[in-house]
Amino acid sequence: MKILLVDDDATNRLVLNAYLKKDGHETLIAENGQQAVERFQQDKPDMVLMDVMMPVMDGYEATAKIKALAERFIPIIFLTAMTDEKALSKCVEVGGDDFLTKPYSRVILKAKIEALSRVSQLYNTIYEQNQELGNYRIQNEQEQKVARNVYNSLINSGCLDSKIFQIHISPVSLFNGDVVMATFRPGGGLNILFGDFTGHGLSAALGVLPLSDAFYAMSEKNYGVEDITREINKKLKQQLPTGIFLAMCLIEIDPLNQVAKIWNGAIPGAYILRASGELTPLQSRHLPMGILSDKEFSSTIEIIEIFDGDRLVLSSDGILEAENSLGEMYGIERFEQSILRHGQSADILSLMMADLKDFTREQEANDDTTLAVVDLDFDFIMQHNEYLHSSARPLFSNWRLDLVLYYDTLQRVDPLPLINHFLTEFLGKNEKEVQINMVMTEMYCNALDHGLLQLESSIKATPQGFMEFYEQKSERLKELKGGYISIGLQNDKLNEQSSKLTIVMEDSGTGFDMKKLENLATMKDNTLYSGRGYQLIRNYVESVRFNDKGNRIECVFTIE
Repeated sequence: MKILLVDDDATNRLVLNAYLKKDGHETLIAENGQQAVERFQQDKPDMVLMDVMMPVMDGYEATAKIKALAERFIPIIFLTAMTDEKALSKCVEVGGDDFLTKPYSRVILKAKIEALSRVSQLYNTIYEQNQELGNYRIQNEQEQKVARNVYNSLINSGCLDSKIFQIHISPVSLFNGDVVMATFRPGGGLNILFGDFTGHGLSAALGVLPLSDAFYAMSEKNYGVEDITREINKKLKQQLPTGIFLAMCLIEIDPLNQVAKIWNGAIPGAYILRASGELTPLQSRHLPMGILSDKEFSSTIEIIEIFDGDRLVLSSDGILEAENSLGEMYGIERFEQSILRHGQSADILSLMMADLKDFTREQEANDDTTLAVVDLDFDFIMQHNEYLHSSARPLFSNWRLDLVLYYDTLQRVDPLPLINHFLTEFLGKNEKEVQINMVMTEMYCNALDHGLLQLESSIKATPQGFMEFYEQKSERLKELKGGYISIGLQNDKLNEQSSKLTIVMEDSGTGFDMKKLENLATMKDNTLYSGRGYQLIRNYVESVRFNDKGNRIECVFTIE
């Protein structure tokens, strides 16, 4: 060891120096307390032998200063001839760790040095470990802060800051296992995702990246609920560790048709609160995401009628399973009563959370707690949809695309999102993008639903009819044995400020009665489901033309 020997008596220094060197130690010499502090700062010894009574600065003061300067544990043994308790007590108070009384015994000196050396090693090992732990904690906090910012940017993107949303999120750890996402659809609607990962904390938040990526990217391309849920399940199944899965409810709000398309996998607290006060549960009909393979997974949706002024209420199981001091759970019944009690209040979310707090009192939550209330304000949803009010400049160029989709391709692929993405790339962002999207959707649905599958629009007169229509469509599409849909797109540049887009859709079906369609389109009652698609097309396009058979339609847009 490197030992600092501090004594104003030359004889004592000579004797102790000889003892220390014989035992293999390196010695540093100081003749008073002031020199001791200076040598300590300069040479960083491992131990100090300190005399008490010295000129310039005594051992008490020098010890206190050395202990204050030390960055690690430095044992100090006092060298003293004093035996009174008060003097020895003061040695301890200023930081002394042991005593060596005069005259010195080499055997005792050696024993004390070895004992304090072991203590010093132990202290310094603990100190270094604490330093490592402290550094790790700081690094971990910095990494978690970065991860938290990334996490928040992922789950908070979209339109959750719109006034129609009231959201309470209370995680039990730094990361939240509950997620709420929402975004407007290019077709004019609104997609809402409410999810609850297994457990909570970082492990529960692992799936946010693939979940967010699939939800926002596919919503932007106008994919339907069925396709989005299937893609999310596939990604989570591939990327999440075993044992982590996602209870999820995905809802498409369609103000145009006044329906909600719902896929619910294990979210029990999901409701539509009618403006009339009636409560409609959105039943869970599927397993959570990330459990089933793509082949086993069902993307079947439920379609219900919605009205302007209805409210959507979504809760994670952290609320339903919250306990009071007696171990009683909050439960579905109390939750429903709270919705009905405050359903007409503008501050429904705060009032419902107050009900929960009154029930649990000071009981600490053991799971993430999330509650979301969405006002189904159709005018707001349409007026604030960025896709419907784009001011971006279009691209004017000449191009043509011809595509023929045969029955076996139609059974497994929805071409609309891909075609709409193609149009966005080739036309650029323009003020008619959404109208083109909606017309293209109507043209394709007419060709597939009525041309090839021979479905009747009149079935969709009620929400139950909507479900029946989609069930029939699914069955007939599976059984389809022939047929095709031909899609032609041509853009002709007129000048530097405009172009003409022509869309032609033709199917191999039997066609339909054009006179009947014209009659439906001119009726004043536009709340009928039959003929609404044709009315929409006529409202948005510059010109529309059918062939005599009724299985070919040509629509023209002027883009400026």
